[in-house]
Amino acid sequence: MWIYTHSTMALRNRLPEEIPGENRAVLELAAAMQDELDIKDIDPSLLREKQLKVRIKKEIQGGSISSAYLSSTLESHSIWKSVKTWFKTEKWWFLAILITSASCGVGWVYTLWVGIIFTFVCFGQLLAFCMGTTAGSRLLVILFWALLGVIMGCVMVGIMYQK
Repeated sequence: MWIYTHSTMALRNRLPEEIPGENRAVLELAAAMQDELDIKDIDPSLLREKQLKVRIKKEIQGGSISSAYLSSTLESHSIWKSVKTWFKTEKWWFLAILITSASCGVGWVYTLWVGIIFTFVCFGQLLAFCMGTTAGSRLLVILFWALLGVIMGCVMVGIMYQK
């Protein structure tokens, strides 16, 4: 439900801050009812409750109100569209992960400490991709894991040469 709602809102260019709360929803509903009943220019205090009830029953079938958006112009959520858009926006990260994974395999064949460094970088890149929302935060996570990989690689080389 969360994915559906946020994807649909993104398609309609609405931000989460624009979701009406109780007060704004009441105002939007009142405006939509005035549009549907065609009483924009009439002061509601001049109409009696019974008159309003009759008009609501006749004109809007008991209260089915359309929102301010025309339903024909709105796009709805589609999993395929979301996945396609996600791949399109993250294509460089997918390419970087692929290259790093290949380098990791080559690194292990080459030597132990290079393999360790590339493994940490690859793991950091996967974490950054999953957790980071901006390029800066992702690069920070990758740099942290790369540094940790260098330290672990040096420790492993030191242990190997100590024996």
